[in-house]
Amino acid sequence: MTESPVGRPRAPRGRRRDLRVFWVAWAVLMLLTSAWSLANPLMASPDEPAHTVKAAAVVRGELLGPDVQGGTQVRVPYFYNRVTAYPVCYMFRPDVTGVCDPAVTQPLDETVLAITPAGRYNPLYYAIVGLPTLLPPGDGVLYAMRLLSAALCTFFLALGMRAIAQTPRPAWAVLGAASAVTPMVVFLSSTVNPAALEIATAFALWAQLSTLLRHPDPGRIVSRMAWIAVTTTFLVNSRGLSLLYCAIIVTVVLLLSPWRSFLDVVRTRGTWPSFGVIVAACAAAALWVFGTNSLGSGGALAFPGLTFLGAAKTTIFDSEAYLTNMVGQFGWMDTNLSPVALMAFAMGAGVVVLLAVAVGTWRDRIVLAVVAGLTFGLPVIIQASQARYLGIIWQGRYILPIAIGLPLLAGYVLVRRLGSIPHAGAVALTTVVAGVVALVQVAAFAENLHRYVNGRAGGWLSLSPHAWLPPLPLVVVVGLGAVGAGAYAWMLVWVARADPEVTTGAALSPAAGP
Repeated sequence: MTESPVGRPRAPRGRRRDLRVFWVAWAVLMLLTSAWSLANPLMASPDEPAHTVKAAAVVRGELLGPDVQGGTQVRVPYFYNRVTAYPVCYMFRPDVTGVCDPAVTQPLDETVLAITPAGRYNPLYYAIVGLPTLLPPGDGVLYAMRLLSAALCTFFLALGMRAIAQTPRPAWAVLGAASAVTPMVVFLSSTVNPAALEIATAFALWAQLSTLLRHPDPGRIVSRMAWIAVTTTFLVNSRGLSLLYCAIIVTVVLLLSPWRSFLDVVRTRGTWPSFGVIVAACAAAALWVFGTNSLGSGGALAFPGLTFLGAAKTTIFDSEAYLTNMVGQFGWMDTNLSPVALMAFAMGAGVVVLLAVAVGTWRDRIVLAVVAGLTFGLPVIIQASQARYLGIIWQGRYILPIAIGLPLLAGYVLVRRLGSIPHAGAVALTTVVAGVVALVQVAAFAENLHRYVNGRAGGWLSLSPHAWLPPLPLVVVVGLGAVGAGAYAWMLVWVARADPEVTTGAALSPAAGP
């Protein structure tokens, strides 16, 4: 064993294992999301056509076009205007298969005017996922965009898993991560949608900040802050509310962590460039949001009858629907995860939160309650304040960047409060929960694929005359989904079983509190 800068023993294998965790997690999550990318018809995701058009425009230098009825007008090849018609045959019609083939009326590469409701969104995500649109147009380009988006999102999910693996007795933190990565997170990561990047970077930031401040390691402060700077840059520049979400994440983790840990980070000069990057990224995000009025309502009272209290009441009563959307509501919100699978996931996710509430300090409990309150309260405030202009438009996935913080923080509470429990017991519990969430992932994948292949009411063992088929043989796609879910469960258990002495040099006190 070697000595850390403060005299604590740290295993020399720790850093090498960090890299292995990152690469294994990235590969496993990429496999799972890639299976979803192939198993879902093109454009069979909320607003995916709008985001595809936006991406095609951004990589051609058109960051912001003129506002018109229905969104922003941009110039793109005709093919990307045509894809907006891909889902019209089956969207909101779960009994219909995913077959849809709109007519071709112009050369696919001819430049035309198109309208996208995502025209005011920050261009960073689109500048990356839009790169395949520079190739000759065709459906293969759309799949390439999905896979590139999946690679970007799973990269940050893997960074979060790497931070979790750096905690002592990581099984408890893995328990929280397993509960945070819902089937909806995987589904969104497999499509072209900046909300997926927002969720993935939020996951990484929750984990990275918690490890940095609750399990400090002086030898890793600079590198941890560098990756936090990268994560924050992509988070705040993903969507309009991302700046607010980032501020909430940072504030909550600071409240739950020792103040001296934060001071140690600030006093380390090697972290100052990272802080500079974070400030610049937040300033750029703020300039875009306020300069383009991307969160603006347009000023017209489209729904004058919707009062603040009326919209707030509607939002509160819709909380159950928002929970379903956060866990598993696929397609154009027309394909729900079965109630049995929802309950199974809820039981697995509830374990970590209930344990944290039971054994945590009062400070832990208050912070967890604050996160739960924000998860349910922010949608009420945001939607009610804009309802007269935009109507009732909120979806549960919009609050996932905050909601996933509840099980993640609960896992970190358990790391500090249940250190006296034998490591094997924590691993055993994590193994059970990992198996449950993997089965839920398989169920979600199968239900969504069945809905598009044969329609919700179609058979499971034969193909209907109008069946939709994925780009690869159906048996291959099914196999990829099953293997991906199984590999995901294995990866969670593998990280959970890490030797605490190898994972980190931070001392672990069973009764330690913030």
